[in-house]
Amino acid sequence: MKSQKSISRIAISMASALILYGSHGWAGTTDTTEGVQGSNTSNTGVMIYKMGRIVDDSDFVDVTSQIPALGGTVLKGNPTIKMRFDAPPPPDDTTVHGVFEQIGQARIRIVFPFDEHMQVIHGVLKITDSAGTITYLTPGDSYFIAQGSEVLWETLTPLFQKSFHDYTHH
Repeated sequence: MKSQKSISRIAISMASALILYGSHGWAGTTDTTEGVQGSNTSNTGVMIYKMGRIVDDSDFVDVTSQIPALGGTVLKGNPTIKMRFDAPPPPDDTTVHGVFEQIGQARIRIVFPFDEHMQVIHGVLKITDSAGTITYLTPGDSYFIAQGSEVLWETLTPLFQKSFHDYTHH
């Protein structure tokens, strides 16, 4: 189990929160309605995210206190931020990947401390970049945001989840 200091270091190298999934058609289960079989991530390294289906967050880590370390300043709202790290490989101080969850609508100014590629699993996100361009992201949409970029992050639904892969340039 990672210490709080290690979790903080990991949080710095990731964005704004999958070892095993529960019984909702995610990795480790068979989804017969879609004809897709997920795999146990601890055995194969295959993670399956079904767009629009909420990921069970029972083993997510609460990183709400790490919002500033993630480059964020909450401007409006009182969000709870949780995440689960994918494995293998385990997160390190350069790369991290997993599932992020925000509970509660909020507006957060973020200066990204890493490159991030993500895909929306559940919810609606409004991103405004430093040029003022507004983009709405819904399940299945993705973005890439370069380290050092500033965005206004607004969740428009009470629950927002994304899968992410972050890389920190040193």
